[in-house]
Amino acid sequence: MNLLAQIGPITPPDGAVTGDPETVIASIIKNGISLLLIAAFVIALIWTIIAGLSFIFAGGDEKGIASAWARIYWGLIGMVVVVGSFAIIKLVETFFGVSVLTGGFHLTSP
Repeated sequence: MNLLAQIGPITPPDGAVTGDPETVIASIIKNGISLLLIAAFVIALIWTIIAGLSFIFAGGDEKGIASAWARIYWGLIGMVVVVGSFAIIKLVETFFGVSVLTGGFHLTSP
């Protein structure tokens, strides 16, 4: 029964969310936004690569080539939207003096 007591004190791992509820919620939102941006960009990149491969393997099939080009365009549009979203978030951070993606929602002094 005292096995854990013999090992030593149990401390939370590095990067664990601790503190008051506002900090915890801000950290969860920050990590969620970062995760969504990264996942969306990776998905759009993989979509574009797969569309490029389908373009290569389409051969002379006009319908396959047109479908591949449409998928390539949508993949590129997705990447542009993700990069634009990141730029808008950074613009809001700079303009309003808050930090959304780095360190939670803390106001910075001018």
